[in-house]
Amino acid sequence: MTRAAILALDLGTTSVKALLVDVDSGAPISFARGSAGPHITTPDGGSEQAIEPWWSAVAETVRAALAIAAGEGRVEVRGIATCGHGPSLVPLRADGTAAGTMILWRDRRAASDESVLAQALGRSGWLLAELPKARWYLRERREDAAQAAWLLSTWDAAAYRLSGVAAASFWDPARSLSDVERAALRGESVGLDARALPPEVRPGTRLGGLTAESAALLGLPAGIPVLAGLNDGLAAVVGAGLTRAGLAVDVGGTAGGVAVAVSPSDGARIAHARAGELWLGPAPAPFGNLAVLGGAFAGTGKILEWTMDELLASHPAAARDQRGALFEAAMALPLSASSLIARTPDAGIWSAHGSASDAFIAGASADEITNPAHLIRAAIEAGALAVAHLLAPARDLGLHIDEVRLSGPATGATSGPLSGASIPPVGLPQLRADIFDLPVVVPRIGETAAAGVAAVAGTGIGAYASLREATSAIVAPARRYEPAGGARREAARALRERYAASTVAHLRADAGGSR
Repeated sequence: MTRAAILALDLGTTSVKALLVDVDSGAPISFARGSAGPHITTPDGGSEQAIEPWWSAVAETVRAALAIAAGEGRVEVRGIATCGHGPSLVPLRADGTAAGTMILWRDRRAASDESVLAQALGRSGWLLAELPKARWYLRERREDAAQAAWLLSTWDAAAYRLSGVAAASFWDPARSLSDVERAALRGESVGLDARALPPEVRPGTRLGGLTAESAALLGLPAGIPVLAGLNDGLAAVVGAGLTRAGLAVDVGGTAGGVAVAVSPSDGARIAHARAGELWLGPAPAPFGNLAVLGGAFAGTGKILEWTMDELLASHPAAARDQRGALFEAAMALPLSASSLIARTPDAGIWSAHGSASDAFIAGASADEITNPAHLIRAAIEAGALAVAHLLAPARDLGLHIDEVRLSGPATGATSGPLSGASIPPVGLPQLRADIFDLPVVVPRIGETAAAGVAAVAGTGIGAYASLREATSAIVAPARRYEPAGGARREAARALRERYAASTVAHLRADAGGSR
């Protein structure tokens, strides 16, 4: 028996993921994860990544997902689409190979270019997409730029590599460029050219067939339809099924984020009141008159990964094969078990990107600071507390949330390298429910960005009549967790208050922490 499948690729900051979804049932067939490769950081705010190892990791991950699926019978891939992080710039030659390194979303060297483009277009932030980085690249990397045929987003770069067709894929009409604006951007004062301005398409648009070269690399037949993708944040909104106001998604990958579906009027009111803390954008166009209110984090999952890795590297009793035992010991501790507070990297106060030094606020006892279980527990709680802390003022202003859907290994929606467990730890979603004081749901596909781009691809190949139908088929709850009452609820409230007070105090003082 041959199963018709959709191949969804999710290009994260530190990992790449491949998901195969059954077209008929919408159920996941197989999933694989691989490392995206190391990052290059520079003292002037640069953050880059080599492109060819990144692409090789994509190919290896796809082959791994296909091998898992083959264990249960033949799979016929009917369509491929990609979501990815951004705004990150991927410079490619005409044959799809790298023309330099990828300029990552957290690279800060194009700030002046962003100002120039904001002036030229009358827009800023995400609506400028990769254009500021493209302007910086063309000016500062002239030798590499001379070899580049296209300057694309991560998801558009993957689509180009797969199909040989360049496009800029998005739903938001506010990001679209008129002919007049394109001409202005190509003018001498701005200095962009057509390589940064490919034709605009909507996610799910069929671009072309899988090329023979990419087919051989991925282990697939040539000619499979390649559909235009989208950024991973909006893909997570689709994959969590945020089709009505009041639903939210908590994305716990290496970098994290939270998004809430709201009415446009409520979203505008709250975003204006909390300017600089929350962003507001349109929901995917096929979802109708909704907006998405949310925020992003630099490392709500990374803090746990770094803490675990540092303990495994330096603590005599914590050998690498004890990762699961360490995680279980941490999860066995009650809420607010100690006075230890972990700080997320968003505060800009970590001494080094590769170390958990300075990650914990001073004031805890010596036993807590040297106890692996307490350190890991604080890192686990930090991701949930950061989300709760971000949303608290908005909820005070009337933001309605009746359910939070979880995504990624840091939330417990999937198993993964953080816990070392082969199945998702049950305690993580319950902890999230208690700290948020809201019901949380683990979807059957716990990587919601991958699920979202699978829905987009399924719509693009005609397997589903609309994105809503695709979401209904693919997005389904697996487990639901209600917030606890009584003493546990009070402990969660006290923990939120202590986190808020400690975070504000230490941000004001810019104080160092303790290992």
